[in-house]
Amino acid sequence: MTGSAKPTEPPREIPKALRPLVWVGIPEAALKWKPRLPSRNWSIFLTSVAALTYLYYDDRRQCKKIMEEYKERVRGLSEEVVHPLDHPRKVHVYTAKYPGDDNYDVGVRYFKRYVKPILVAAAVDYEITSGTKYGNLARELCERIHERRRNLAGLEPWTTNTVAGTSLPTTLSPAQFLQRELDGAVVLIGRPAYKEWAWALREGWGTSIPSTRVDRDEQLASVLSEDSTFEEQVPEPKSDIQEEETEEPAQPVATQGFMLPSQVGLQSLQHKSGKPSFAAPPTSIVSQAQPETPSAPTEPEQLLPPVAPIPAQPPICFVDFTNLVGWRNIPRRIVHFFNHRSDARLGAEAGLSIVLGTKNDAREFEPGMPGSAPNSDGAPLRSDLDWGVDAEQYYPRSFDRTLQDIARYRKDYYGELQKELQATREIQRGVREPTKYEQRNPPRSEIELRSERFDREKMWRNSEHGYDILKPSAPVSWDESWRGSLRVLQPRSKEERVPRKLAPRDDPEEPVATLS
Repeated sequence: MTGSAKPTEPPREIPKALRPLVWVGIPEAALKWKPRLPSRNWSIFLTSVAALTYLYYDDRRQCKKIMEEYKERVRGLSEEVVHPLDHPRKVHVYTAKYPGDDNYDVGVRYFKRYVKPILVAAAVDYEITSGTKYGNLARELCERIHERRRNLAGLEPWTTNTVAGTSLPTTLSPAQFLQRELDGAVVLIGRPAYKEWAWALREGWGTSIPSTRVDRDEQLASVLSEDSTFEEQVPEPKSDIQEEETEEPAQPVATQGFMLPSQVGLQSLQHKSGKPSFAAPPTSIVSQAQPETPSAPTEPEQLLPPVAPIPAQPPICFVDFTNLVGWRNIPRRIVHFFNHRSDARLGAEAGLSIVLGTKNDAREFEPGMPGSAPNSDGAPLRSDLDWGVDAEQYYPRSFDRTLQDIARYRKDYYGELQKELQATREIQRGVREPTKYEQRNPPRSEIELRSERFDREKMWRNSEHGYDILKPSAPVSWDESWRGSLRVLQPRSKEERVPRKLAPRDDPEEPVATLS
């Protein structure tokens, strides 16, 4: 051997203090084990895991501590004695679908996690209205305001009862219902909800509306009936003289107008002769051949004029919720994962303002003056119309391509629709036999195609309308007639709290004196 082998270390003896454990049944290898420090790589790994685990644990512990602190400040309100038939204070919570996020309930989850516990601790009721698509919240609130205007005008009955036509001890009169609404608050979760709420306020109170309820689906069906999507090009028969002349384009055959999916009837029936059943002259030609009968002039529908100034609104509480969506926001999301206590404090402060604030101590809404001078550092003055404006810079870039995506989807859909519609009509009329693929997957009927087209157009038009409201370049809707009608709940001081009522203590029993 050229080199001396390294001497092996003798096996470690069991310490005297641990020798009795051998007779208990513990293996000798476990008793001879000698602890040692981990290697450099293992030390880095264990230190990193321990640090991240502690940051996560400490952040969630701080969140619980913050929530318990704020709940303790308002728990005294839930201990007050009220009449059994009295209604608790109620606030309305509005959330909208956040741009670029497919999960439309992120605002609802934020409210339930950080604001709702404060309201529950103070025995304050709430009602959540959430928009599942772009612009859904705006359209829903606008319809409610239109209904309110018809109620105030006496054109529709008030629906404040649980069941129409019932009179219960808990039933509120219209005046009591409006007063309870004013005593509550409007909670706006994030800037998207703020924009849609402001748009609904402007369109609901500031436009003329019909005296009766308007069916939006009927309006859309009327618009879709004016295009030629389901019309068919039928060539006209030519004579020998016409063959020598210049060929003219085929005239579209007028078919049944577009109707709602529930009203669409059977069309494109096949006769034994092979001619389509709708090969009759167009409706316009038939109407010209018949003599016109004078019709009585129709009276224009009565319209309710805009309301200015608008009625007093419940005080507003804006919660500056920011949803970090998209690949470029992943670093911020990682940092935010270990900093949920900032959300907890923000939501708890908002809940405290809702619980302790009233319409009497709320401040006036400050929209700012147009053309106001900037600050000394050159930055423009911030107003209440700028709530959450910083969150718009975190919108994903895919949201800016919403209109282009809808246009592409619409173009592709109508291209496939014409092919499927042609195949359906050819098979129904016996022009050709269905292929093997069509035998396994029969093409949809014209009724189903009309219904699908109506649903898709409704979705696309609503998305386009919602994008026009939520896009960063669109300002928050505002009207000068709102001044004096909008108020904002103010933040509360750190010392403000509701004292809890101490439970009465029973007097200790006095010892009974006995004669000795």
